[in-house]
Amino acid sequence: MIKKGFYIFLIFNFLLLGCVTKNEAIQEETKPPNPLDNLVGVWEGSYTGANQGETGLTLDVYKEKEKYVAVFHYYNLPGRNNVSEGKYYMDVTYSESTGKYFLKANEWIIHPRNYTWGDLEGNITGNFFTGSMIVSNASSRISFSVVRQK
Repeated sequence: MIKKGFYIFLIFNFLLLGCVTKNEAIQEETKPPNPLDNLVGVWEGSYTGANQGETGLTLDVYKEKEKYVAVFHYYNLPGRNNVSEGKYYMDVTYSESTGKYFLKANEWIIHPRNYTWGDLEGNITGNFFTGSMIVSNASSRISFSVVRQK
């Protein structure tokens, strides 16, 4: 009698666990995609303005635990010598209401003397991420354009 009851108990629990796992899988499949996943990857291009002319830009966007982070790396383009190389971390967010991505500077990795950082806001169209850089001491609009590499 104990064996029969024990087997019924095991079968019931197996079926119950199978249903829970199946329900969790269905819920996982129906979650809407996170728009921030569209920005993950390496982007290369440039920005213009900041009283330094066209400047090379590489953005490396990745997910770290439950948040999205970017590394903003700026440098001279080939044949130019108009900027000191710099690099900093950024926090990455997305606004459902505007459809824009926001990258906010938060920590220097390479900080050249007398340079300030800028925040980005922009949109993705195909493999292009374009928009504006917001720098507190900029006298004119700074625009950026990068292309997905990876």
